[in-house]
Amino acid sequence: MDVIFHKSKKYISEDIDYYMSEQRDMHSMIKPDNNLISMTMDSDCLTFPSKDKCSNVLYPFEINSVAKIYIGLSFPLFSNNWGTSFLRHLLKIIKKDGAIILPVYAEGQAYEKGYWSRSFLENIFRSRSLFKGMSNIWAENDGVMSMRIGRVFPKKHNSTFNYFIENFGQKIWDKDNSEKLKEIKETFNTSIISALVEKVILDEFGSKKKINYCDFGEQAEIPFEVANSNYINIKELNFFSKTNTNFSKLNSYFSYRSNKTFKTKFISDFKFEDLNNTDVISIINNSNNLELIKKLKLYKIKKPIIYFGKINEVKEFDDKYNLIQYSNFAACKLNNNRTIINHYSDIIQDEIQNELSNTENRIILMRPL
Repeated sequence: MDVIFHKSKKYISEDIDYYMSEQRDMHSMIKPDNNLISMTMDSDCLTFPSKDKCSNVLYPFEINSVAKIYIGLSFPLFSNNWGTSFLRHLLKIIKKDGAIILPVYAEGQAYEKGYWSRSFLENIFRSRSLFKGMSNIWAENDGVMSMRIGRVFPKKHNSTFNYFIENFGQKIWDKDNSEKLKEIKETFNTSIISALVEKVILDEFGSKKKINYCDFGEQAEIPFEVANSNYINIKELNFFSKTNTNFSKLNSYFSYRSNKTFKTKFISDFKFEDLNNTDVISIINNSNNLELIKKLKLYKIKKPIIYFGKINEVKEFDDKYNLIQYSNFAACKLNNNRTIINHYSDIIQDEIQNELSNTENRIILMRPL
């Protein structure tokens, strides 16, 4: 069985057409046939995938059961710890002679947008192939790489995706559908938002500076994913929340996997002094982000704030903060001069170009003036 992953159904045709082109197949081994099965990250269908049903990407396949897995252009797979852990997981799913086929970008574009490039893949996953002396990673052609099982399995990166797979990956399918879908939705939300927050911090502080990071939120997955990033240098995470339930579980999971410091406090006990040593604040996963940031405004905080919401919600702060919007599709800044942000998907590139004119929630960096 060969499968292809999409963001949603509206991208299926373009995603498949990309790999059907003769230009993508240097080794004459990756072009899909008509039996290719589509799966989406937003699907409510949790049954075994088939041509008749578009199942969810996180269906728990048996180990070594799928011949080829194609990553569609639309599938938001960033080159962070979550994306690395996801690809590592897929290597367990493919057959011994199977392959993962995915789009890659030129080095500069990949770094700018948080996408995968050839060097990013090779630095993490390259090994001699399991049954041959050649590399297990092949450059196909024109923006496509393929990965196979190597002699040395790639190192495990710290990520909440591993926590999800190890704690819910199989068990979750024994629960009722509403609980399954809730876990799946939160997992994909973490994958995207954490990549954007990570890129904001990288843009602001670089990869070397040690950062004390504070998050106000109702779920700890995103700040834990950011805090464990290999690409920025988070020294300490402080988490302020209404409830510490998932913080406690994640703290237990990462306590012996990470050398970071993780602290939590109920938001009702928050004091301004708690931010004295903080370098950057995020306000992302709350039922009412706007209400929270207006409360923080009273403290006249002179720290960069990473806010998730609509730009109009924070316009009143533009006398104290420079407001910088980030794309929902690429981990880079949106620019008022309409600089083109290239994407292999024509549909997504059009969506990126129209982002500044729509009112969707997005990551906004509030940089103190």
